[in-house]
Amino acid sequence: MGEDERRSRIVDVAIRLAQGRGFDSVGLREVAEEAGVALGSLYKSFRSKEEIISAAVQHQVHTLRRRFERRPARGETAIERVENLFARLTRALCRRPALARAVLGALTSPESDIAGPVYAQEEEVGRIIVAALRGGSPRDVEPASVTEAERTVTFILRQVWFAGMVGWSAGLYS
Repeated sequence: MGEDERRSRIVDVAIRLAQGRGFDSVGLREVAEEAGVALGSLYKSFRSKEEIISAAVQHQVHTLRRRFERRPARGETAIERVENLFARLTRALCRRPALARAVLGALTSPESDIAGPVYAQEEEVGRIIVAALRGGSPRDVEPASVTEAERTVTFILRQVWFAGMVGWSAGLYS
């Protein structure tokens, strides 16, 4: 088994095990056993459970981008497309509540080696949002083409959505 395949298997197993009980209750030894890798091999791929979560976030963002490339946000206006986009993003995250809560935890982590790779995905999420604003596909959005106004709107939309997701994670919202 190659390194990429091993990493992917570990991430998939960790997400599956976390469903319904959360990442906090999943041990790395259990992940290694279920993934069919030695604990030492797991540690060669990931230094911590938080790094596994970070890899899961990267995988999810890439999956979402591909999904929005195949089927861009729908609507006649920018507002309708953004509503469609965030409804779809929220449904995707809420289908896997343990992963969603782990992602939110990683985003709020004070550890830069945990939060850093997660924040690196912000540009990809920004491209998806800009594509919805423009009525196109994320593949058509080059970072250099994003205007200051689009960056500002994208930033505000991400912050509002993030606050809503944190409220959902804490049980404040359904």
